[in-house]
Amino acid sequence: MTDAIGMTYVEIGVTDLGRSEEFYGGLLDLPLGDTSTDADGHKVRTLQAGPAEVRLVEVGADGRENNWDRDDLQCGIRHFGLKVADIDGWVERLKAAGVQFTLDPLDAFGGVRIAFFFDPDGAYLEFVQGYVQHNNLWSQELVDAEISADKGWVGAPRFDHIAVTVPDLDEALGYYRDELGLGVAGQLVREDDPRGFLITNLRSLDGAGTLEVFTYGEATHRRDGVGEPDRIGLRRFGFDAKAGAPAGSAVGPGDVPLVVAG
Repeated sequence: MTDAIGMTYVEIGVTDLGRSEEFYGGLLDLPLGDTSTDADGHKVRTLQAGPAEVRLVEVGADGRENNWDRDDLQCGIRHFGLKVADIDGWVERLKAAGVQFTLDPLDAFGGVRIAFFFDPDGAYLEFVQGYVQHNNLWSQELVDAEISADKGWVGAPRFDHIAVTVPDLDEALGYYRDELGLGVAGQLVREDDPRGFLITNLRSLDGAGTLEVFTYGEATHRRDGVGEPDRIGLRRFGFDAKAGAPAGSAVGPGDVPLVVAG
């Protein structure tokens, strides 16, 4: 177990490793790292995304879809966010290469500029520029730690956040905060949303990335097939937890697969 608490990698199932290496390594400029083979015999390529890694797992052309859709009320991993300094420039670069965007750059609620797009196998990715301005601030110290961690960063894409939808915020806080050791930086409360839309951002003082926890006043619904080894798309993330937390593969609140380091 390390001293730092936070996410260490995001794992993405792909059909063609070479094509995905070109997308993440060539187009997004993430440095290529080691190759290995996982326990299921799949080839794995690691890329460095600043403070954490992207792990591409080649499940092949017969890999199964991960049953994700763009329904806010569907539980599980929603998207993976990359921070950039010039979002409009990066979007222009990706569009020139034929990348499909579902949301062009816009100034979003919370004071950040965002855009959404797909990787070659349909994993949902986000560019984000700036730092979230919470309208329900819990910890200025955690907000300042995120800004401080970017000192020396040149603006290229880097690991920023993983977003998940969960059915119950108290359950999620009991797991990610109380059991694993993240702190709550703050919340984005959308009082004008009839669904009761709320984002709670969790992070640590010294670990990588933010966990964006989406909750709603309306009922959520589950996703089948999470954590299965032949799934394409956003599959799970790695996490270094506080001392004493149970280690190993787990499914967190809201059908969110993760691997807790021990």
